[in-house]
Amino acid sequence: MYAGHAARPPRPPLCIARRIRRSCARERVHMDDRNAVAVTEDEEPPASPVAVLYNRDFLPGGSCELALGHEAGEEAAAVAHAVAGLLADRGIPVLLLAVDDDPEGLVAEAVAAGATRAVNLVESLGGDGRREHEVPALLEAQGIPYTGNGPRALLAAQAKHMARRLMRAQGVRLPDAAVVAGPDDLETALCLDFPLFVKPACADGSVGIDQGSVVRDARALRARVTWLAERIPGPYLVETYLPGRELNVAIFPNPMHGRFSVTEIDFASYPKGYAPIVTYDCKWTPDGPESSAYSKPVGPADLGAAVYREVVAQARAAFLAIGGTSYGRVDMRLDASGHPRVIDVNPNPDLDPDAGFCLAARHTGLAWGDLVLALLADARLDDARDHRITREGRQRPALWEPAPWTSTSAQ
Repeated sequence: MYAGHAARPPRPPLCIARRIRRSCARERVHMDDRNAVAVTEDEEPPASPVAVLYNRDFLPGGSCELALGHEAGEEAAAVAHAVAGLLADRGIPVLLLAVDDDPEGLVAEAVAAGATRAVNLVESLGGDGRREHEVPALLEAQGIPYTGNGPRALLAAQAKHMARRLMRAQGVRLPDAAVVAGPDDLETALCLDFPLFVKPACADGSVGIDQGSVVRDARALRARVTWLAERIPGPYLVETYLPGRELNVAIFPNPMHGRFSVTEIDFASYPKGYAPIVTYDCKWTPDGPESSAYSKPVGPADLGAAVYREVVAQARAAFLAIGGTSYGRVDMRLDASGHPRVIDVNPNPDLDPDAGFCLAARHTGLAWGDLVLALLADARLDDARDHRITREGRQRPALWEPAPWTSTSAQ
């Protein structure tokens, strides 16, 4: 890690709330103009367009514009406009479609317009992230190839406690954990060694995670679960807190033939006494004490060759275990012995150019526009993806060789 502010290279922080506010100002103009990018009132929709799909439930006028976690939902709209603009600039016909809580109507519009492929950026429906699998399921039914993972992987990842079962069955290293329904259901959790990390089992975007998520005794555990139960539906996942470095592994465009790029979250500028964890404020509150954390590339020289290979192998195994067939991100931390343990799998990561996933791709030499085009080229139906994985073997040697690592600036 860098020793101080003066020694650090320029870098984008994890916090993206300031950019979101700018994008939402633009979105108020375009929210009801579903063909804003490629079609005008006097033109017919172009033949065989690519449908860029995103959710507007958290936008101004949406059904959940002021709900907890709305910043993450607002980000999806900004990304959709950026993707649509990129495709239009490359001469690809584009149909930009937004959805609140009617995925059937969304997909029907895409079908009526003759869309032959879809960029699926939908992260929630009616404010409910647990429904993000519905759009790819409907695209499957209509035979429209789409970017991103299929409904099974999205469903599995939405329930972190269920994803753990799938990963453990495939030998993925995980922190010890217990699933609790509420503050009166802590018997199993109290058998774990403190300190512990407490988070909602079915929430995204670090909702429900702050400095209070790390608890060091039974009283703090009960207080934390009580606090969550008053705000966020259960169940809740209580994990052994891992003291080591936090790593993200970006996978693109798919886990069979794609690249694996490893980055580390740098917490060096956190205030003294703060736990080095990615919180909601870290991602979404600008100018706060936790907004200075940022991603930087790491390679074999930083982690050690053996640990680096283990990180990539564990990430790939975890992603395949939940049914991942397209792009995604696997989060992990090193335990007290220096071994990586998976703490989360995200099969629908943010595609904003400054988000960690896209920065990780950039560190391998792949610019944002080329990344988007690569994901579009990999668009297909989930059945076809499963056939590819079955044909080539879902299991590979544990020490699978990752793509060559390229050292670049942490910008």
